[in-house]
Amino acid sequence: MDFLSFRRQKELEAKLVEEETAKRIEAMVEQRVQEELEKRKDEIEAEVMRRVEETKAAMEKEMMEELQRQRTAQLEEEQKREVDTSAFKSLVLLCLSNIFDESDSDCHNNNHYILGKTSSIGL
Repeated sequence: MDFLSFRRQKELEAKLVEEETAKRIEAMVEQRVQEELEKRKDEIEAEVMRRVEETKAAMEKEMMEELQRQRTAQLEEEQKREVDTSAFKSLVLLCLSNIFDESDSDCHNNNHYILGKTSSIGL
């Protein structure tokens, strides 16, 4: 074997070693990238779930507060109606008890009030 053949043989061997090394490095890099992606996938999924739960809790809280506001408003409206009805009943009883007394100013002065209340409660 002459020097030129020997040199070509060494160059081919060096090229093969270089190609094999490049393939191994590429495979290792690909494996590392896949591992990192898998690791980050779990982190991303966990973060998404955390944010979903956080948003869900905030929405539930907001809904409960709105329901409470509606209940409070409804209760206040019912109490107002009860007070109005009670006052109306008292006034009617007062007027009825004094119906024969023409001088009863409460009854005459509140006639307009009675008519307004009877129409508002459907009487």
